[in-house]
Amino acid sequence: LYKGNALTRQEHYEDAALIHELGANTVRLAHYQHSRDFYDACDEYGFIVWAEIPYISSQSNDPKAHENCRTQMQELVYQNYNHPSICFWGISNEITIAGEKPGLVEIHKDLNALVKEIDPTRLTTMAHVSMVPLDSRLHGITDLESYNHYFGWYGGKYTDNEKWLDNFHEKHPEICLGLSEYGAEGIITYQPDEPKCRDYSESYQAEYHEHMAEILMARPYLWSTHVWNMFDFGCAARNEGGTAGRNNKGLVTLDRKIKKDAFYLYKAYWSREPFVHMCGRRYAQRPGDADRLDGKTPAENKKGNGNGVPEASIAGGSTRVKVYSNQPEVSLYVNGELYQTLKCDKVFLFEQVPLFDGFTCLTACAGECSDTMTLEKVETKPEIYTLPAEEDEDDMEGAANWFDEAAAVDANAAMEFPEGFFSIKDTVKEVLDQEDAAAVLAGALYAMTGMKLKKSMMGMMGEKSVEGLMEMMTGMGMGDNVPENALQVVNVELNKVKKK
Repeated sequence: LYKGNALTRQEHYEDAALIHELGANTVRLAHYQHSRDFYDACDEYGFIVWAEIPYISSQSNDPKAHENCRTQMQELVYQNYNHPSICFWGISNEITIAGEKPGLVEIHKDLNALVKEIDPTRLTTMAHVSMVPLDSRLHGITDLESYNHYFGWYGGKYTDNEKWLDNFHEKHPEICLGLSEYGAEGIITYQPDEPKCRDYSESYQAEYHEHMAEILMARPYLWSTHVWNMFDFGCAARNEGGTAGRNNKGLVTLDRKIKKDAFYLYKAYWSREPFVHMCGRRYAQRPGDADRLDGKTPAENKKGNGNGVPEASIAGGSTRVKVYSNQPEVSLYVNGELYQTLKCDKVFLFEQVPLFDGFTCLTACAGECSDTMTLEKVETKPEIYTLPAEEDEDDMEGAANWFDEAAAVDANAAMEFPEGFFSIKDTVKEVLDQEDAAAVLAGALYAMTGMKLKKSMMGMMGEKSVEGLMEMMTGMGMGDNVPENALQVVNVELNKVKKK
């Protein structure tokens, strides 16, 4: 934070130390050249590193671009050949996000051959955008392959991840498959009682990663998995969750001062250092589910209800407490008195924990490890814990139900592409260049994704047709609530806009 790329050796080593604390054993260094200081740190910690060049998103139309790409690939290998931490050279990332261009496969084969010529001792890999088809000619070029998937964030449900992975592995058992990006935004101020996708909360991010960690560790056919991202990072094109210029998918905040709950979830899976962590400490002021506990202490209500839950926690104010630990047993104490002991695997969920008027001190103990947090019972939940409505919400003209407000179109109606007017056959760049056409696209995409995408972000897919973009998003699980004839609806609305 406030330093941009002007990092010193000390900061690189601090980053590496945090990754080491997490228990991770591999780092993907995307998508550009990195400091020698960080490579040195990776060598010392024994991380397994994937290093790659900035050949991303879209193949350039400039014929000189490939030579530049070759030069960057050579320089990456020559400069870092002697770092023992590097095991994989990456040749591209999401290169088809703007559509597959002529010669793309041949270019990848050339880059792969170049790397093998320079360094035959290491493996090559690449990161596919989510919608690269199972029968794509890009498969099999590199030694290893990985996909970037965000099911459960940008679209679909997080349970779609294991369905996709198992289906791919069944159809392509010969391909060494990995997951090179996955994640969800987690802004630490947002603390809902019932987390849900795209609420940008720390608690949904934790829930998402609970599922991901479980299903990924259960699939030994994956050669690697790389969380996106270890740290929040600056990104000028983004404006999501009430936070401009930042990607909040990190397990640690941009200033490196706060480890989010999801950080400790992975530590529970990957670290051998005994620890216990209480989640939700930033949800410090809670209304509870009732007003009083009749003035009774936890000890006075130890009679229970037959399910191991004290009666007071049912009759009076209570809350849910989640704990992460790599130990087999965790005990929860309320104001110094034992409430409950659970035997679980990684995630310990204590239900209906008493929440007294004023402050309640909670302590989780696992062996010699302990963690404590204090909660305050309040009448009303503070507004800061809830994702605020966007200030420019009116500008979207109710875009959340954009398809409902757009013209009704017969699903069987023929598509028309009148000369001099926009259509879904136009590229995203062409549409964005004219305000009224851009508004149609922005409204449709907002209805599909729930995100207000800046032109700079949509511009990354500028050479893809509107039709191709929408088909890609639908294939990724976005747009569950849009009509089957969404393409026709968008086409009709674009047909109303005359090109200038």
